[in-house]
Amino acid sequence: MTTKEQRRKSKRDKRRDAMKQAAIEVFFEHGYHAAKVSQIVERVGVAQGTFYLYFEGKQQLFGELLSDFLELVVTTVANWDPGEIDSRRVLQRELTRVGMSLTEVFLDNRKITAIFFRESLAVAPEFNTLIRHAYETLLAMLTDFNRILHRRGLIAEMDFRILATMTVGMVERVIVERIVHDTLEEKEPRAIVDHLVMHYLAGTTDDIEGFVAEEELK
Repeated sequence: MTTKEQRRKSKRDKRRDAMKQAAIEVFFEHGYHAAKVSQIVERVGVAQGTFYLYFEGKQQLFGELLSDFLELVVTTVANWDPGEIDSRRVLQRELTRVGMSLTEVFLDNRKITAIFFRESLAVAPEFNTLIRHAYETLLAMLTDFNRILHRRGLIAEMDFRILATMTVGMVERVIVERIVHDTLEEKEPRAIVDHLVMHYLAGTTDDIEGFVAEEELK
């Protein structure tokens, strides 16, 4: 690729990214159904015809934004390697680290996070397939992690798929309350993550009384 071609590609990429960022703002402010392509291009400062050089339409752009968001979330979880976890203490530390990484993703991308939880399932059936695939990927990874932790004697025997589903549901509800409804806005991210980790650990031990006593001694 020549230098001139590289400059052109860079310009196209920047314009495309600008339209995606503008779309996030418009979808956040107006909702998917009320949002208009004209509002997106107005924010970028390009003609409406230019939009269609990059995207087939509003629906395709919305799907791409969802895909980007879900990939970011799944990748953050997938990067967790349980290889060094050999005690409940280390498990707690690692769960907290991953929890804070996910929290950073959601807080750094508040608007697309809010869009996802407010509207994504109600826009078009084809997005349901995309979303379901991402959830299945997350649940499969977490189920495998739980099995590994059990084999190491770190969590009790249970239905690890149910445990994975409960974990995702618990995290999801907290995200909705914090980012969509602002009901946990006054809570520090670390305090929220610590609560989630504590409940995971409490729910995965046979010795719940011993776990509570251990927590009280900290």
